[in-house]
Amino acid sequence: MSKRHMTCLVKPSLVGALLVLALARGAMSQVTSERVEVPVVGEKCNERVKQLTHVTALLNLPKLTSAPMPAVVILHSNAGVIEVGNFYAQALNAAGIATLEVDSYTPRNVKNGNDRLAPVLCDRLQDAWGALSWLSKDSRFESARIGVTGFSSGGALTILTGMGVRPPRLPRRNGPLPPELVYAAHFALYPSCANLIDDPVRIRSWINPGRPQNWGTAGKRIHLVWGSNEDFDFDPRADCLRMSKEFPDIAAQLSFRMIEGATHAFDWPNPPPPAFSPFAKAQTGGMVTMRYSAKDALETRQEMVDFFKHQLNAK
Repeated sequence: MSKRHMTCLVKPSLVGALLVLALARGAMSQVTSERVEVPVVGEKCNERVKQLTHVTALLNLPKLTSAPMPAVVILHSNAGVIEVGNFYAQALNAAGIATLEVDSYTPRNVKNGNDRLAPVLCDRLQDAWGALSWLSKDSRFESARIGVTGFSSGGALTILTGMGVRPPRLPRRNGPLPPELVYAAHFALYPSCANLIDDPVRIRSWINPGRPQNWGTAGKRIHLVWGSNEDFDFDPRADCLRMSKEFPDIAAQLSFRMIEGATHAFDWPNPPPPAFSPFAKAQTGGMVTMRYSAKDALETRQEMVDFFKHQLNAK
């Protein structure tokens, strides 16, 4: 296994973590924020999901970064927009990178992914690609330097965009999303890899290469981070690593880091108590425990900043 595909355990660095925290806090006064409406592209997958033309998003702009600037789209988990997104946005903004955190739930009148009317991965592709389309048309941003990150289901969406999976019934020619418009880099946090790999009917049937929604990968980097105690996977030490074999078209794009001892949502300061989730283990269901680790959260945030600074050529 190459070094790029090896898992590793990050050692704690108190000085580094405190530096990241201080920079992020100081950056809050150096950021302007605005609520924006982002158009969705393509069509939804499920009739029960509310039909929309736009979703809302929070745009953060670093004051000291000149246009055109790099940007990162943030895709939330099934919990919806919680403090986790802002935790990463602050550090990215401090590094001179704009952020656009998309809210896929509130505009559709749902609270979280357990709601019967909540959009699933296939529906939320409208929002993920719509965000890229919106940013690419704004002169404040450079379309070739837009990345995407997400948590849990948002992490799975991040991987799908890297694979080239688009919303259904999206025209390839003369449509709102030209084939050459792609995300420049992808950072997926605890993306529940088994759900993408081991659900042949509900997910693999429409994301596999050759399917109408898969337009083919553009070869951009896809980095995965998860914990060895990830309850959403069957085998957390192996499931994400299987992505290379299961999806050989993106094998060269993938890199991995497994955090020893970390659970799902290790960066959520106030996670819910252990509970059964129907979405665990390729949607066969299972008990899921989430446990916060400040050390792992801070170090992963710095990893994300370093990743996007390099991939998006941020100054």
